[in-house]
Amino acid sequence: MDNNNEIIIYTETPITKNGKKTELVETDLKTNNYYENDNIVFFTTQQIKTLLDGIDNHFHKLAILLLYETGARIEEARALKFSDIDTSNGRVKVLTLKQRKKNKIYRYLKISDKLLSLILNHRVVNKLADDDFILSQTSGKQAITRKGISLMFKSYVIKLLGQNNLDKAHPHALRHTRAIHLLDSGMNIMLLKNFLGHANIVNTLIYLKYSNKDMAEAIDRANNVER
Repeated sequence: MDNNNEIIIYTETPITKNGKKTELVETDLKTNNYYENDNIVFFTTQQIKTLLDGIDNHFHKLAILLLYETGARIEEARALKFSDIDTSNGRVKVLTLKQRKKNKIYRYLKISDKLLSLILNHRVVNKLADDDFILSQTSGKQAITRKGISLMFKSYVIKLLGQNNLDKAHPHALRHTRAIHLLDSGMNIMLLKNFLGHANIVNTLIYLKYSNKDMAEAIDRANNVER
């Protein structure tokens, strides 16, 4: 990994009992961080294309593209209903499940025309109603189980990308992938935080280490702007 993409963060730490003398100590800010071991795995844009192009089951393609485009956690995606889709604006309303707040927090996210078309076609073919789950194939039934999504996704990763990608063969890797791809496309870190529904910016900052954007070069360019 290119060290030019590192953001080094320091904490001021007392070195005397009275606290008058301090020193700056490098920190990874990982206290209570979900990604405590830096175990981020993700797919390249070409790998995502290979996955989606190789899936001929429309429901499976819908499930994988929905998880990727929204960056939703599995349970957030499973909770989505057709009533959460704004067809006029091409957006989906995702309930953030990890934030422990009194009021519900939603992300109102843009989706592609391709994903919207898959959702609408799935609804028509299976005669589903507003109150039905998007990831269900039968009206009045629950969405596909978490285990079902995981097994389905794993089978496609192995089939289309090979056994050497087995470490990525879990749906949460799609969330990581989307975050990194959005950073590579120029999304700023605060927008990404809101997109992913993170309560703590620390959980978002870790993705900077995996982005292809050269941050040191960007800072140099900004410093050299003629005033």
